[in-house]
Amino acid sequence: MNIIKVGLKFSSIKYPSLDIHNYQLYKYHSDYGNLLKGLKIGTSLMPNQYEIVPSKLKGFLIDQLKEDQQILKKPKEVLFVGRSNVGKSSLINAILGQKVALTSSKTGSTLRLQFHNIQKINGYIVDSPGYGFSKINVDAQKYMQGMIYTYTKLSSRLSRIYVLIDIEHGIKDKDKVMLNMLQEQNVNIQIVLTKCDKIKERMLYDRQLYLAREIKQFKNIHPIIHTVSTLDNFGINDIQYSLIDSFFVHQSRSLLNMEDRLIKLIQARNRPQKLDLNKLTKQFKKGLQLPSNENSLTHTKKPKHQLS
Repeated sequence: MNIIKVGLKFSSIKYPSLDIHNYQLYKYHSDYGNLLKGLKIGTSLMPNQYEIVPSKLKGFLIDQLKEDQQILKKPKEVLFVGRSNVGKSSLINAILGQKVALTSSKTGSTLRLQFHNIQKINGYIVDSPGYGFSKINVDAQKYMQGMIYTYTKLSSRLSRIYVLIDIEHGIKDKDKVMLNMLQEQNVNIQIVLTKCDKIKERMLYDRQLYLAREIKQFKNIHPIIHTVSTLDNFGINDIQYSLIDSFFVHQSRSLLNMEDRLIKLIQARNRPQKLDLNKLTKQFKKGLQLPSNENSLTHTKKPKHQLS
């Protein structure tokens, strides 16, 4: 990874990446950047491996864990998460240069984990349902939020999580609750500010600075914040380079006791446990300590075996 440092003159706002430690703006570049020319979507997978709904997550993770014990070089996965309508699908399409992820002006249009295979890299970009306001029913939201949590906890291929935040609205309590949960998963987290075309250029650096100070309290945060706009492709090249480094430089997180995890996963319910993000956010607003990650999921019934 090469980072080209620039000054903080007004014209340097054209550089979309910010270091949260020294607050300098950068032009992010990767030594593997020539691979950007070869980004294409794979077509060799079965359809049910492209899209995973909550009821299919258990079988998907079991197959993944079994396969990872038999292969020398397992594929890597990077996950995109964020509030509803933050622009995850649009950003993925801009990164890959083609429309592979479903986009909509309506909130909650992504209802499953969508795996996009990148040829020549042996990796996947994973789109996820948005958290926050959605027109789908509350129970379905809890299952989808639980699906995201379970995936981040158990996938042995996860190398980075990109958390998207709308720069116009800034970081919200639900974003902080989500970061609080993700920081315990032993995986690198990188913040991406989206829709920067929605604010005036002179406000951009102030928004970047504010966010940099807000996220310092969390663990496993990547020091570089990316700022993007899919409308004019501002910052897209930087995050493409970052994505390449996620696959080639950063290692997938190591999960201990793989066999024990596999047994527990087989014994667990077919559907992931529910995650009530609204309830956790209310506790956060009241200044109450959030439950530990092991206990932040709820069941409608007491199962015989719980997923730990």
